[in-house]
Amino acid sequence: MQNTLDPIDCSSQPLDISFHPKREHLMAAALVDGTAEIHDFSPRNGEESDDESENDTIVSSIPVHTQILPIQQDGKQHQASCRTVLWSADGSKLYTAGSAGDVAYLDAEAACSLSSDAKPLGRFQSYKNTPMNVLHQLPENSPVGPLFVTGDEKGCVRVWDERLSRGGGGNKNKSSLPEGCVLSWEEHEDYISGFDHSQDGTSLLASSADATMSVVDLRKAINKGQHQKEPILRRSDDMEDELLSIVVMKNGRKVVCGTQQGVLAVWSWGTWGDISDRFPGHPQSVDALLKVDEDTLLSGSSDGVLRLVQIQPDKLVGVIGDHDGFPIEKLQFNSTRTHVGSVSHDNLIRLWDVRMLQDDYDMEDDEGEEETKSKTPVETNAALGVAKAPRASANESDDEWEDMEDEGELDDMDDSDSDEDSDDESAKATVNDKRADRFKSDNEKFFEDL
Repeated sequence: MQNTLDPIDCSSQPLDISFHPKREHLMAAALVDGTAEIHDFSPRNGEESDDESENDTIVSSIPVHTQILPIQQDGKQHQASCRTVLWSADGSKLYTAGSAGDVAYLDAEAACSLSSDAKPLGRFQSYKNTPMNVLHQLPENSPVGPLFVTGDEKGCVRVWDERLSRGGGGNKNKSSLPEGCVLSWEEHEDYISGFDHSQDGTSLLASSADATMSVVDLRKAINKGQHQKEPILRRSDDMEDELLSIVVMKNGRKVVCGTQQGVLAVWSWGTWGDISDRFPGHPQSVDALLKVDEDTLLSGSSDGVLRLVQIQPDKLVGVIGDHDGFPIEKLQFNSTRTHVGSVSHDNLIRLWDVRMLQDDYDMEDDEGEEETKSKTPVETNAALGVAKAPRASANESDDEWEDMEDEGELDDMDDSDSDEDSDDESAKATVNDKRADRFKSDNEKFFEDL
């Protein structure tokens, strides 16, 4: 397990987190009680205090989605929750979305002020008050600019522009869309679980619990008249397994989705029907994916284990840490990519020191230890929290991750993209081999000392 900072203790269960894009120790959390909390986990010169107030990371708490919801099917009334939170690309705004179907945005400086009673600058309302589930920031080079995107519980995807807000929310604009909404699609039948975008910002990808993934061409979407005969949105085949997370990998050539059954489903860019590869191994659902580089990602699973995984050739590089058996729902890097925040089913936000993932990481300088001896990893499935697949023959490996590594290498030989980048993949394999050496279990350290 890797070094971790003291966890951040929220006043209620966090459902989502977002790190500030410019201040490496500042984060926002969306809480189940409808508030958005701002925390600053800056180091305090290594000094600990017995006074809890001095060690408290909280900067402010803002009640943004605390309205009472209409009576539900159970005959009870419930308070809304703040489902998701996101800093704008420049860090000047904080977006939040809740279970009452509203989206709010706040001034970042006001939100981070202890003395200020911060209130939203504006608020948008979806039709029929459909609960929001995900927020995503489009890049500056997107055809629609750095706007933000929402995905709701009924599978609707919308692109919003706060500059169109008149402060009320809920009104329709000339195109019969909700106020502030500039683009909208209703292609999915179940909730939107995640978003990602292409490197050039022209394509928006969404994963859904309806077992499909969709890709929207934003260039065609904003110029519908010029592309009437060309499809704006493409959708995958039904995977017969909920898609819970999504990330674009391999310099835009592959799209990876985490599934309910613990398989990583891989699509080749442009071939959106069926998957081109599948990578089993997680014993439970893969609820969160976080891209480390073009070949490597972090996966958060319902078994509570945070893993470092290499894609094509498929390989488990190591385990970052775990949540003591509680599911990992969200993962995100801070602005300097030295720490990862993770969210589970308690009131804590765990912070993992992931400097060892950086290519220029020096273990000797960081730990003051002797140079690591070369070794062959001998970790068991149980130690890695990996599901064991049935064996087809006596010659197969006991470790499913190792089996998938071999299969992934064979699949790569058949992949039309692999020949072009074989040198790059060999170099990346070397990088991940070095990373694997940094993930030593207590077992391995014990036997090395002998």
